[in-house]
Amino acid sequence: MGNETPHQTAPPIKGFRLFLEALVGSGLFTGFFPLAPATVTSFFTLAPVYFLMPMPLWHALAIVVLFFIGVPIATDLEKVWGKDPGRVTIDEVVGTLITFFWMLPVVSVWGMLLGFFIWRFFDIVKLPFIDKSQNLARGWGIMIDDVLAGVCANVVLRLILWAALKLVPAVGLVLVR
Repeated sequence: MGNETPHQTAPPIKGFRLFLEALVGSGLFTGFFPLAPATVTSFFTLAPVYFLMPMPLWHALAIVVLFFIGVPIATDLEKVWGKDPGRVTIDEVVGTLITFFWMLPVVSVWGMLLGFFIWRFFDIVKLPFIDKSQNLARGWGIMIDDVLAGVCANVVLRLILWAALKLVPAVGLVLVR
């Protein structure tokens, strides 16, 4: 009674605010896909990635804005849908954007598919330090693990592109635009 905090007694979000947070937090409702919603959201994120890659400043801005919007939205949606709900896929959007950040030369559609599979590998397998980051409080845990998986995928994709361009140029040139 007397030891309740405002956080514990805050009313759940509902109405138009819930609709907007669900829209953004679920990656334009792709998080509601019945099978592999995180993969579906990541795949649909490839379209904006394709256009953002040649513009690193806008790409960085998108990452930062979506991350800092994503933390409070994920926190709110956890209160409605439970701990780390599968429908919350704004973290996948951010992780996908990070996977392809500052890829110069810009990757081709084939390079994007390769990066997509690398990204999904790191997001699903979760190396120990990535897995541990999910223990952070509220929306931070939801968002940070995908940021870390995206950074890992970015580094591995860069290494593969570098190796392909140096060792097997014909393959490397297929992976870049």
